[in-house]
Amino acid sequence: MGRVLVHGFVLILPFLLYGLYLWQVKRAGKDGPETTPWFWLSVAGLVLMILSFVAYGLLGEHGDGSYVPARWQDGQIVPGDIKR
Repeated sequence: MGRVLVHGFVLILPFLLYGLYLWQVKRAGKDGPETTPWFWLSVAGLVLMILSFVAYGLLGEHGDGSYVPARWQDGQIVPGDIKR
């Protein structure tokens, strides 16, 4: 769940920064840009999200075990886990 939140935050980060920029421009009493660069904000968010996937893959935890899938045992479903 934590990874989903981190990657989601990284995806919307350019939009948040652009909103902060617009807020500062309006607060300073200046005219902001006439159009919002939605395409480029989306591209920047996707690039950052892909980079976060790569960084997590390179720097994240790597299991040193083997996966045992879920199974039926003694009338109960035993969830899958990683045996080390």
